[in-house]
Amino acid sequence: MADKSPDRRIVRTQNALWFALQDLLQDQSWDDITIKMICEGADVARSSFYAHFETKLDLLDMGFSSVLGELMPLAERTTGSSMEYVTTNWLVDHILENPGFFMRVSRSQSDVVLFTRFTKALENLLAHELDSIGKTSPATTVTFCIGGAFAVVRDHIETRAATTPAALKTRLADQVRKALP
Repeated sequence: MADKSPDRRIVRTQNALWFALQDLLQDQSWDDITIKMICEGADVARSSFYAHFETKLDLLDMGFSSVLGELMPLAERTTGSSMEYVTTNWLVDHILENPGFFMRVSRSQSDVVLFTRFTKALENLLAHELDSIGKTSPATTVTFCIGGAFAVVRDHIETRAATTPAALKTRLADQVRKALP
């Protein structure tokens, strides 16, 4: 039987492009980043980019899918008795690693595509996590939970609250539980 694992060269190229995009996003808005810049940062020819992706949005979606692919198995192991959720825990950790980036992207018109895709990825993850514990919820509830999580974390950053990450995670988990039908 033939091995179905992806070609390592393809994975290496796609990862290099994804990491280059992430590096560029630290200092530049989504709208200002070009495919040429991504390729230069990845040390990959433009033709290689187009062999894998049609647009930079396709690269972004691949990157988010990759992250979700790593988080989905963890979300599936969430138990109904758990006091926390993988989705909200990851959200707190991820945003607090670079709060300035989150604040810029969440408020910038030129980064609206990036933030919208990020939000949708988190909504998909939370919906999957809730499904895995038998708490299937309407999309509006999931959207409300993620939006509320962003608001809580944004408030934490803006007020420079002394709240610990663990306390933030607990607060977000409580918020999700209260929103569930």
